Amino acid sequence: MDFDLTEGQKALVTLIKDFFKRETSPEFWLELVARDPMERMPWDLMKKMHEVGLATLAVPKNWGGEGVDLFTLMLAAEALGQYAPPLFPIYQHDWRTCVILNEVGTEEQKDEIFTRIMKEPTFYMGSSTTEPDYGHDPLLPYDEPGAGMKTFAYRDGDEYVINGEKCFSCGVDADILYLSLRTDKYKPLSQSMSTILVPKGTPGCSVRINEWLVEHLRPNGDIIFDNARVPARYLLGGEDNTGFTMIRDHPRAAASIFLWLAAQIGTSQLIYELTLEYAQTRVQGGKPIIEHPTIGVKMVEMLTKIEQARLLLYKALWEIEQATKAGNLPTSPLGFSLLNAMVHDLHALVALSAMDIFSGRAVMKGTYIEWLVRYVLEDLHGGGTATFNRIKASQML
Repeated sequence: MDFDLTEGQKALVTLIKDFFKRETSPEFWLELVARDPMERMPWDLMKKMHEVGLATLAVPKNWGGEGVDLFTLMLAAEALGQYAPPLFPIYQHDWRTCVILNEVGTEEQKDEIFTRIMKEPTFYMGSSTTEPDYGHDPLLPYDEPGAGMKTFAYRDGDEYVINGEKCFSCGVDADILYLSLRTDKYKPLSQSMSTILVPKGTPGCSVRINEWLVEHLRPNGDIIFDNARVPARYLLGGEDNTGFTMIRDHPRAAASIFLWLAAQIGTSQLIYELTLEYAQTRVQGGKPIIEHPTIGVKMVEMLTKIEQARLLLYKALWEIEQATKAGNLPTSPLGFSLLNAMVHDLHALVALSAMDIFSGRAVMKGTYIEWLVRYVLEDLHGGGTATFNRIKASQML
């Protein structure tokens, strides 16, 4: 395995680091998240990101984008998680959706969305899968006929009519909503899931905004679909009931989820670095607290877990890229389940260690470290809890 970065990859990571150190600060992020939920999106910053090519990294070159490979996108996602934690959920999701769209989308879908990304600097995409009574069913999948996920769409002429309720929807005001639902009420989820790209302003959609443990830039909420009509051309891939198998059978599309985990590792790296800086400058007992063995050991534990997670991430993506180049399908999603469990453990470790070392400052409202601690602790269930992912992994052994 060769993890040497190209000069282009090194330059991209440096670009992201320099851009966000120049354009943002902890105070900048804290001011944004203190706003009303519908007023937090940093539109001016997004325009600048578009100017330097960060918003178009995943758009294929024949549509005018940078068209970087998945490993390079992973490096960008990790850097975004480290240098712009509040922003990474927006862009890692957009990059993932571009990868999926390029692999399985119709030509009409690619042309419309890639063109909009290139021409509209503030264009972004949201996602909605979870329902009030059904959370991890699609991740297992729980495959009993008709069980799990009830939001349903049926075709009526040149439109799909959607009915149902979603919760924890990310980016409820997005230009395009990546919506997972059923197009068959009775088959198992693996044979009945579809994805419809729902344009902003679609009639029949009502939204209720939710606030989570931590304040997000893109608004999160519940969405009720009441005979919402969407043009049939927005069915991802153009074929009913293939939402599960379509992603499974396209390794790069499936592996795009690693961008989210890469960004999470980047945020853990940031917490580690802020904690180390504090430990090196905070004096107690006549010396910097990093010189106290208990603090030094905690810092080493944090660094060890970060390096382990990063190496597993690189290995998993490298194996997928090698299999794809050889024309083979990866044997199983074991790498994702292992890494997701590890990242959840990592988040718990860095958050609790930072709280120990920063002490009262880590729970003081209005400080950046307090926001970061809440941020990583909030997402311990994302993509399934650590235990959930270990159970999934055990079934692949």
